[in-house]
Amino acid sequence: MSENNFLNGDSMNEKTALEELQFIRKIIEETKKAVIYNGKDYIFWSILVMVGMLSTYIFHMRGVHFNYFWIWAVLIPIGWIFSIYNRIKLKEKHPSTYSGKLIGAVWGAAGIAMTIVGFIGPVKGTINYMAISPIACIIMGSAYFVSGKIVEVKWLGNLSFGWWIGGIILFFVTSIHSFLIMALLMFFFQTLPGIIIYKKYKQTMTAKA
Repeated sequence: MSENNFLNGDSMNEKTALEELQFIRKIIEETKKAVIYNGKDYIFWSILVMVGMLSTYIFHMRGVHFNYFWIWAVLIPIGWIFSIYNRIKLKEKHPSTYSGKLIGAVWGAAGIAMTIVGFIGPVKGTINYMAISPIACIIMGSAYFVSGKIVEVKWLGNLSFGWWIGGIILFFVTSIHSFLIMALLMFFFQTLPGIIIYKKYKQTMTAKA
C-alpha cells in the first residue's frame, strides 16, 4: 500500500468517525426535546392513580366495601385511551424521531408491565393485591432511571431513587394505609415532575412561535 493510500484511508476513517459522532449528538439533542412532550401523560396518569388510591382508601376507611377492582377497571382504560390520543396529537404537531420513539418505548413498556401486574396477576391469584403498588414503584423507578440517562437530565433520573425507596417501604406496609402512601408518591414523584416538564414544553413552544 502506498503512502497516499494509507493517508487517504486514515482520512476516510476520521470522516466516518466524525459523522458517527455528529449523528449520536443529533440523536441526544432530539431525545432531550422529545421527553418534554410526555408531560401531559405524566400528569394525567398520576391523577388517575391518585383518584384510584384515595377512593379505595376512603371507601375502606368509611366501611364501604365492594370489589375495588372495578375502580381500576374503569380508570386504567381511560389512561391508555388518553395516552394514545395524546401521542397521535403530538405526531401531528411534531415530526416523529428515533429518540422520541425510544422514550415512548420505555414508558410504553413500563405501562404494559404495570397493567399486566395489576390485572392478570391478582385475577389469577399469583400476585397479592398488596404487592401491586410496590412492584409498580420498582417499574416506575426503572423507567425514570433509564429516561434520565437517555436525555441526560439528572433530576429526572434521580426520581428513580424516590420510587425505589417508596417501593421498599410499601413491601413492608401491608395495611390499607399503603394506598395513601402510594397516592403521595404519585403526587411528589409523578404529578409535580409532570407539571415541570409541561411548563418547559410550553416555554419551548412559545419561544418557537
